[in-house]
Amino acid sequence: MHTAVPQDTLEQLQHWIGDSEAANWNEYITEHVAKGVLQAFTAAQWQRLDALLLDQPEYWQQRCAVSLGELRGPQAIALLKRLLVQSPYLDVRIMAIYELDWAEVAIERRYALPVREVMARLPEDQVEPELHSLLAKAEAASC
Repeated sequence: MHTAVPQDTLEQLQHWIGDSEAANWNEYITEHVAKGVLQAFTAAQWQRLDALLLDQPEYWQQRCAVSLGELRGPQAIALLKRLLVQSPYLDVRIMAIYELDWAEVAIERRYALPVREVMARLPEDQVEPELHSLLAKAEAASC
């Protein structure tokens, strides 16, 4: 059964991310969400996404984080930083770290502590290079 894609871009985001973890998700959908949906967001839609982001389930936050990382715009980076600091889900926080590191954007010193907190919750053999990289960038930041 095919459902029509909504007109409102925030509703499109909800449509593409899906209503459950079982909903179809792949790298093509990630790119479409980033470049076809998020890129078309208005300032008001970014504010609405910011307001609802942390109320979403883990799979939703994960998919959103990957799409935000694909977009890499200023609003996307701000939401990735919020997920790093405030998401209740460890895997979402890890994904935010990956996406922020890969985006190669400036990261402020205040993000060093949340990265350290994530690293402390992982066995040493599961601490990937991206975590060390973002931590080093945050610790080296001037502000």
